[in-house]
Amino acid sequence: DRSNPREEAAAAKRRAAQEALADDNFTGAQQALKSMADAATESLRPLASAAAGSGDIKTMRAAFKPLSESVIGGEIPEGYVKAFCPMANGDRGASWVQKDGASLMNPYFGASMLHCGIFKD
Repeated sequence: DRSNPREEAAAAKRRAAQEALADDNFTGAQQALKSMADAATESLRPLASAAAGSGDIKTMRAAFKPLSESVIGGEIPEGYVKAFCPMANGDRGASWVQKDGASLMNPYFGASMLHCGIFKD
């Protein structure tokens, strides 16, 4: 087993933010993103901080996109998958990483379009 406790903790914080956004929980997402920023790598810290500092959930969701893109640009941890919603980001689409085996939970729309999207390889 090649698990890295620091990477597992970072993935859990990202998952907490993604799930809170999917649940329309601004405060929970803000707390998860602040926690993520505190423990993030140098490249992810400013992205997580920007998302955490958002004044409302719509702005936070927009700031979550570049954070997700940066995470996807690296290695996706075991047990997680990439998902994509073609309607997010003004119909230009946006991706995120979420726990594998779970229902698709769209952080960009929350309850209004919770399961909009597809899993990607």
